[in-house]
Amino acid sequence: MSDDEHAAHEETVPLEPVVLAAFEGWNDAGSAATQALLHLHQVWDAEDVDALDPEDYHDFQVNRPTVGTDEFGRRRVTWPTTTVAVARSHDTGREIILVHGIEPSMRWRHYSAELLDIAERLGAKTVITLGALLADVPHTRPIPVTTTSDDPVVRNRLGLEPNTYEGPTGIIGVVHQAAADRGLNGVSLWAAVPHYVAQPPSP
Repeated sequence: MSDDEHAAHEETVPLEPVVLAAFEGWNDAGSAATQALLHLHQVWDAEDVDALDPEDYHDFQVNRPTVGTDEFGRRRVTWPTTTVAVARSHDTGREIILVHGIEPSMRWRHYSAELLDIAERLGAKTVITLGALLADVPHTRPIPVTTTSDDPVVRNRLGLEPNTYEGPTGIIGVVHQAAADRGLNGVSLWAAVPHYVAQPPSP
């Protein structure tokens, strides 16, 4: 195949879907990660396609449901859950699977497996997570973002550093391990949020 034919072939092959996930809670200082994901959900006009049953994963005394009135004036209880939406990047045309969740209270391995089952059914082979942590950084400078991967192929392709963190982990670490066990690619992005604007949402 000539270079021109190879280039034409690449242009006709659709880009595979990519998962972009953020979770409220321990991994989400100032709600920076989940607010970024919700912003993309809005600007990309994403469509919700699935949700996990919160009964299996949440302690409702920790993450309480909320009650309110719907558009028809009826009282409704909204349960904390993880939603899966599908959007399309305006720049590349790639399909993006947006996962917005709350760090579960229990059954993390089963939660991760169910989430990745949905992602694989939608054709995804790469999982990108967004996280945020409090740090000694000023709000007057651009927010530092650290990008790492445990996958040596991904690190080599993107010029990333390996993740050297050791210690307690959140659901992001568990999801990445489960994804790696399935042979999925994984990338983790962490934003450093000024510690003095820790209350969500952080401006």
